[in-house]
Amino acid sequence: MTAVLNIVFAGIAGVAILAALYYGGRAIIRRGQPTDSAYNVGRLEARRAVQIDLIRALASIVVALIFLGAFGLTPRPVEPLISPTEPVLLLDSTETPTEPSVVTPTDAPTSTPAAPIVTENDPVEPSPLPPTQPTVEPTNTPEPLAETAVVSSGVGVWLRAAPSTTGEQLEWLLDGTVLTLLDGQETADDLLWRQVQTETGLVGWVAADFILISE
Repeated sequence: MTAVLNIVFAGIAGVAILAALYYGGRAIIRRGQPTDSAYNVGRLEARRAVQIDLIRALASIVVALIFLGAFGLTPRPVEPLISPTEPVLLLDSTETPTEPSVVTPTDAPTSTPAAPIVTENDPVEPSPLPPTQPTVEPTNTPEPLAETAVVSSGVGVWLRAAPSTTGEQLEWLLDGTVLTLLDGQETADDLLWRQVQTETGLVGWVAADFILISE
């Protein structure tokens, strides 16, 4: 089938080439012929005929090229490659095929680390321990007892914010109230004033004439 198509395509291409040569030659001949018609009518007809022949020649060339291309693209039959047959060796029934020898891999010897040798003759000296320091227990130093006084005026006395009879009155201290004497001592208004602290933590001044210092 492929060979038939190749012949048909080649024949059509050849006919198209012949037609192109024919129309091209006729156009050249018509162009060279003189025209004697009046009013240039014959010249126009001759030019038109030349143009038609040229168009037909070009169309024939295009057809020829198309079929030549189709002829070139048509697949050719591929001849199969004949591979030479390898000769087959016939074995005698009496001969038994020898089995290939199998080489078993041998394991490489593994080296075991040698254990350290401990001899009983070598004495091991113990490391000396650091001397223990005796612990010193801290001694409790007794705190000095605060000096106290008792209100002794018969009725009581005012605890003032300043050592003066005009100082702010902080609290009325009843007779027998225990006070803690502080370090402050001042003289004002012809009186000796002592700085004291009550049992509630209030700090102020009282006249020394109205308190009795405990021994």
